[in-house]
Amino acid sequence: MYLNFWLLIVGLSLILKCESSSAFKWNLDLTNNFYWAIGCDYHENNLKSEKMVGEKCGKACAQTPGCSHFTWSNFEGGTCWMKKESVSKSDAFSTGDMTMVCGVLDRNLDVGSGIDSLKGQLLWSDEFDSLSNFMANWNQETGGHGWGNNELQYYTNNNENTEISNGMLTIHTRKEWKNNLKFTSAKLLSTKKFRYGVYEMKAKLPYGRGTWSAFWLLSARRPSNWPNNGEIDIMEHVGYEQNVVHATIHCKDFNHIIDTQIQRSTQVNDASNQFHLYQLYWSEKSIRGYVDAKIYFRYDRPANGNNDNWPFDDEFSIILNTAVGGEWGGALGIDDNIFPQKYVIDYVRHFAHK
Repeated sequence: MYLNFWLLIVGLSLILKCESSSAFKWNLDLTNNFYWAIGCDYHENNLKSEKMVGEKCGKACAQTPGCSHFTWSNFEGGTCWMKKESVSKSDAFSTGDMTMVCGVLDRNLDVGSGIDSLKGQLLWSDEFDSLSNFMANWNQETGGHGWGNNELQYYTNNNENTEISNGMLTIHTRKEWKNNLKFTSAKLLSTKKFRYGVYEMKAKLPYGRGTWSAFWLLSARRPSNWPNNGEIDIMEHVGYEQNVVHATIHCKDFNHIIDTQIQRSTQVNDASNQFHLYQLYWSEKSIRGYVDAKIYFRYDRPANGNNDNWPFDDEFSIILNTAVGGEWGGALGIDDNIFPQKYVIDYVRHFAHK
């Protein structure tokens, strides 16, 4: 039965105009070292098939001796077709069925050197051991206009929402009315502009449904032209996914408004009670995200790199903030009982890259 279904799919696909791999948006799974895309397939060479949900298919292939590529379809509730023999992304053809996923392993995928080996000289840091240094290093943005995401906090410029003590910066997010908004918080924008290098923050994150904390880089060009000028999210955390963090890049071609943002997520053990390192390597050729020195995100400059897909040669500002609600942070509502919340940051550092 599986074979008959498979032959039917292949037969239909041959009727369709075959398209090269350039027709697909290939995604990279760094954990299991495979590329995957939607709406594609590979010809035969079947090794085995198993019923499973789609997100497990690539990992199953990676763990199956002899499997080199795979296709997942929703046949019988979800079937992973594991395949053998040497193929590449360019061998994939379009099925016209956007419920199908195909992928190819790269067992020799180069995820790059460890982040510590990529660090050069320390160029800048805030160790948060001096109020005067803090005030020199950061501007506090103020306002409560939703910040493009329908957020519900008002960002203040006072020591009620930022605190420097015991060598730490704490961003306090409180349930209190300010300018007709129910919550207050803080958003810090570095006074220095940055280009390339290794970035590192040691922090404990807020928790609970409705919080949305971040450590990110935004183009310093003014007037701002988002997303065209670029954004690099080193760490984003939404409280309804307590021990998960995300790294993302946004630009004209890849951004969440058109649902093409390039993003990866990873588990972080006890993110709110333990300090962890959130790190970024950024060069003229590659952007890589790490947690505790382990890589989980990578975006390389495309071969046809231009300002639409790589606006990452300009200067950017570092931003630290906690939002409340919004289209992502508030997707499952807000738990009013979790406030006040703390985003505790031991340091932020910028190194040259090797």
